[in-house]
Amino acid sequence: MAEHPSEIVARPAGRGWPRWLAALLFGLLLLLTLLIASWFLRACVPVDPSTNLTTFETPAPPAPPPPADPTSVLKASLDDAAADEKKLKAELAALEADLRNKVAQCKPVEPPKPPPPPVAKAPPPPPPLPADRWAQKDLGMLQGCWRLGRDTQGNMGGGGRSESCAVKAGRICFQANGSGERQSTAVCPGTGTVTCTAPITARFGNDTSLGTTQPAVRCSPTGTSWTGPPNSLTCRRVSDVLAICRDRLNFEHEFRRE
Repeated sequence: MAEHPSEIVARPAGRGWPRWLAALLFGLLLLLTLLIASWFLRACVPVDPSTNLTTFETPAPPAPPPPADPTSVLKASLDDAAADEKKLKAELAALEADLRNKVAQCKPVEPPKPPPPPVAKAPPPPPPLPADRWAQKDLGMLQGCWRLGRDTQGNMGGGGRSESCAVKAGRICFQANGSGERQSTAVCPGTGTVTCTAPITARFGNDTSLGTTQPAVRCSPTGTSWTGPPNSLTCRRVSDVLAICRDRLNFEHEFRRE
């Protein structure tokens, strides 16, 4: 006999599982979901680990030894410094002495002394017998002392005897007005030194010659005399430094400034 399929007839829900069972299942599913979610969250979020600390007390370390006394070390260092100071002073003194010796050996060359400044030569004195003043008959140029003639030999007599004497060059000293004094000295072997001094006056003649006059005088020592007119002079200018004078005895004498 042919089999007929069974008919399945759906029944209304209200007629299946009771509602409370469905609610229970739903609650279980929800709880399971929350547990799974909590597990995932625990795996992803770090959790502070629990730490257990245990303290062990150890015995205190021994006290360090007291520091060594630095006095001996400092004294030794000070002695070394003093010894170095003495050594350096000795070296310094040796160097200074060596430097002084070298400086003494290397004296700088003195520069040559400058030549002395030229000495200004004094202007030559004016000529004693200038031509212009002689031509003007200026007696003022005669002021001063003059040498008359030269040393010579001559005979001198007195008291009835005569002797040869060394006659020195005569000397005439004039003032500015032409007046003055004439002196003659002779050295005789018997009489000794005879000195004669007479006043003298000078005048220019019309021919520009210069003439002198003097009186007769007694000489020293007494007993000798010096005649006047024979010893009068007539002088003519030769150059700026020389005139020739002739006496009345026709002797010529050079007339020069002393």
